[in-house]
Amino acid sequence: MELVFDGGGAGGANNWRSQIREEVRVSRVSVLSEALMQALSPDKPETLTDLLNVAVRLESLIFGVAVSEVDYKYKLYTRLDHLEGISSDNHLEDISSDDHFEDISSDDHFEEISSDYQMLEPSTATLLRGIFSDPQSQSIQVQSNLHRVLSGGNTKATGNEEKPCCDDNDRISVLHESILHCIMSFMPAQDVVRTSMLFRRSPPLWTSAPCLDIDIDHFDMDRVKFNKFAKSLFEGRGNANTLDKLRLHSFAIDAAKYWIGDAIRLHKVKSIDFTENTRWEAFYLDPEAISFSSKYLQTVKLTNVIIVTSVFDQLSRECESLENLQLADSTLCSPEISSSSLKTLEIINCLVLNHLLIRTGKLVSLCFKDTRCGCTPKYIVRTTSAVILCDLSNAKSIELPTPVRHVAFDRMTPGCPMFISLTSLILGEWCLSNKFAPLACFLKHSPMLENLDLKLKFDCEAQKQPLQMAEGILFQAKSLKKVTIHCAEEEDRLPVLKAILLANARCVKHIDVKTY
Repeated sequence: MELVFDGGGAGGANNWRSQIREEVRVSRVSVLSEALMQALSPDKPETLTDLLNVAVRLESLIFGVAVSEVDYKYKLYTRLDHLEGISSDNHLEDISSDDHFEDISSDDHFEEISSDYQMLEPSTATLLRGIFSDPQSQSIQVQSNLHRVLSGGNTKATGNEEKPCCDDNDRISVLHESILHCIMSFMPAQDVVRTSMLFRRSPPLWTSAPCLDIDIDHFDMDRVKFNKFAKSLFEGRGNANTLDKLRLHSFAIDAAKYWIGDAIRLHKVKSIDFTENTRWEAFYLDPEAISFSSKYLQTVKLTNVIIVTSVFDQLSRECESLENLQLADSTLCSPEISSSSLKTLEIINCLVLNHLLIRTGKLVSLCFKDTRCGCTPKYIVRTTSAVILCDLSNAKSIELPTPVRHVAFDRMTPGCPMFISLTSLILGEWCLSNKFAPLACFLKHSPMLENLDLKLKFDCEAQKQPLQMAEGILFQAKSLKKVTIHCAEEEDRLPVLKAILLANARCVKHIDVKTY
């Protein structure tokens, strides 16, 4: 395979990137690829993912964000240490049996598994525990539990066993399909398949279940078993049945991109929640395999992924019903998020590689924050890319506590406040710069603002904004009623900050202080 590298910056004799030979980068990709192999499955040839492509993307990312050759090497060695930690972690070892889900409609799927029933009602939990009991007493317990649920506990005792009042009636099979699907929506996908075998339906109910929860944690992190089950599940559903919700939590399996693509293209899914295991490298949403163009998608949650411009364009312009978008622990390679339908946008702990323009006229809630510090695992860099806010006249809540990003404003004209509907605002250290200029700008264009939270930096963070005096700092906050400051216990700037806020926000009589 020929490796093609991005230059990562402008050329020239003074650019440190131009001094690193390509063969050096190839050798480092090889080292990363070997480390990825050891972390993933050192004793198994079936990796289920192209580790060389993962290594190339990882090296290119580090090469692009590093500020010097020393920083480049440091970030590489830090990531190698992280991968070595994964390979020695007992939680990622194969601890499950050798049985696999070759045929998801066979009786072998009644093997006992551990499940979490805390989210279900007690009666439903009892039903499910009966389904996965000892195979020898399975039939009696399942029938007894099902009848107990449906009869509201009205049973008659004969000897040492409980039997339902109506022994000859199959009470569960006469329930409407929508009720059975509602019950199944609380269950992991493999439990849905097994439970479907109890109902006298053809085709089996799992083939039309509107909600699928496929989580590798339910397979004890056995990637081979998880891959075979998910593949059989999607193949068995056919193309006719629609999906309301897909929750897919995977771990280094390339086929996940095809499952997501099928859910959108064939099953007209309305809600997608995809997570790549956060201890592994970010999952590349390949635009050639996944098309997010859909008139049915309403909610998209993506965690630990790489999102390129073409994917963002589809989410912004070709999803006419999209209202909720959450991006977490991901790498964003797009200059703009614009949507005519989006109402809620959350960007949490993401690496932004370009200046980002947020242009969403119907947006009601915006959250853009980074809760990590430099010691966070997998940490590469805190981006200084600008976040430009544009056309947010419907936003009622904005959260921008991230202290390392520069926030700019666009299309603000006199007499036409940009945040005319804003009532709740959370900002970080950055709003105190330049004599409170960012905060003053927000307040000037937020005539309805009532609640303001300021989150100052942690002690481990450097370059705090200096506050030596309150004179000369003026801004208006006519509607502001409540101010809360979040800071460290030893925050020495607190008295000056409180004095500045009380002097300018005349309706605020008291400022709450919450320490980290």
